[in-house]
Parts: sequence; C-alpha cells; structure tokens
Amino acid sequence: MKNNYIIYIFAILTIIVLGALYFIEIPSPSSIITEKYTLNLK
Repeated sequence: MKNNYIIYIFAILTIIVLGALYFIEIPSPSSIITEKYTLNLK
C-alpha cells in the first residue's frame, strides 16, 4: 500500500511543478545575434 501513496504523491508533485513552470513562463535560453556584413556582388 505504501507504494501507491508514493506514486500518488510523486504524480501530484510533478503536476504542481509543471503547472508552476507553465504559469511562470520561463524565457527560452537563446540570445539574438545581430551581425553587420556587406556583400561584394560583381
């Protein structure tokens, strides 16, 4: 019976954590790179 309680507690914690991450909306770890370059077309 204890295994069932552990599974239920683990499932509830994962749902709470995923819900918190969904509501916080963490920005994606990406940086916008802007480069200036010139094209020498002939």
